[in-house]
Amino acid sequence: VGNWDQLIQIGKEAISQDIDYKNLRKRMGYAYFVKGEYYAAEHAYEKALNFDQSDTDARIYLYYCGLNTGDNTFASYHANKLSLEEQSKLGIKQFKILDAIDLEYNYKSNNSVSSSRSNPNYYRAGIRTQLSNRLSLYQSASQYNQTLNTTLAIKQKEYYGALNGILNARVTVDLAYHYLYTDLQSTTYSNQMTGNLYFAKLSTKLNRFNFAINASTMALDTANSKQLGLSAGYTLEGPNNVHLNSSLVRVIQTANNRFVFSQSIGLQLFKPLWVEGSISFGNLKNYTDNNGLYVYNSSDATTFRTGLTTLYTLSPKITLVGNYTFDKKELNNSSTITNYNQHSLSGGLIWKF
Repeated sequence: VGNWDQLIQIGKEAISQDIDYKNLRKRMGYAYFVKGEYYAAEHAYEKALNFDQSDTDARIYLYYCGLNTGDNTFASYHANKLSLEEQSKLGIKQFKILDAIDLEYNYKSNNSVSSSRSNPNYYRAGIRTQLSNRLSLYQSASQYNQTLNTTLAIKQKEYYGALNGILNARVTVDLAYHYLYTDLQSTTYSNQMTGNLYFAKLSTKLNRFNFAINASTMALDTANSKQLGLSAGYTLEGPNNVHLNSSLVRVIQTANNRFVFSQSIGLQLFKPLWVEGSISFGNLKNYTDNNGLYVYNSSDATTFRTGLTTLYTLSPKITLVGNYTFDKKELNNSSTITNYNQHSLSGGLIWKF
């Protein structure tokens, strides 16, 4: 077993004395990698590339650093810099018509006044296609069901499509489209409504820091709105990979401009299990989340939200997902402001091929 800490210390002392060269950085990178300090390994191997952009070993370890830190964008960028022969050895395929599928079911329970709101159901299925090492397409179909005032049945069907492009090792762009078709039916009333959402995001990650700016515009038959958002996150040092992320979104809507602030904290409890808690403050009426995948256009606005998400890696290809969310909601058809609580449970899986 190598004395990795001693190797790293000697390397730091050499660099402090202006002794710096490719193989020194590579040896330090390997020492960090063996110790499981992947962000430090990433930094060392990037320094090695500054001496020689064609170094295949450094590229391979940067690819594995990306995988081990959950940064698939970073991994894919460096995979794309390898020769086709090296990619084949690592089992990397540039094109996969079926790269992954994900399934989600959500059940909500509420205590709305006089049982005026039924307990909603939400179903969703998604598929990811890898078009190249630097471009992927994600598509999703979903349906939401609820009954209002015991008579009006709502059935909303949705389609979502998103392109993710890797501009370089640190910068990605996301472009998405979300279509909504809402069918309203009662014994005396029938109506169909549609909506269109367009979303764009520019993201960058600098080792442990990540930043993003996003914008969207949504046109519903009942309202039009726009969103501008900023987010920033940081992964702390340590074995649990504690990650903090904050976002501030400006929702622009006629006579109802407002801010929504969200904070999340996630950590790896042990190797297969990731847990993340989140909290949101602000009126979420016609609010969009998760790159425009989720649109909160129900008749009753959520004014406060908190939740807990778990991801359990059952196998290298299958991840199980669970979520609990609490919403404080505002009844839409009340002459006075009436709040009620809603509890939500979700279950699903991600299957990577």
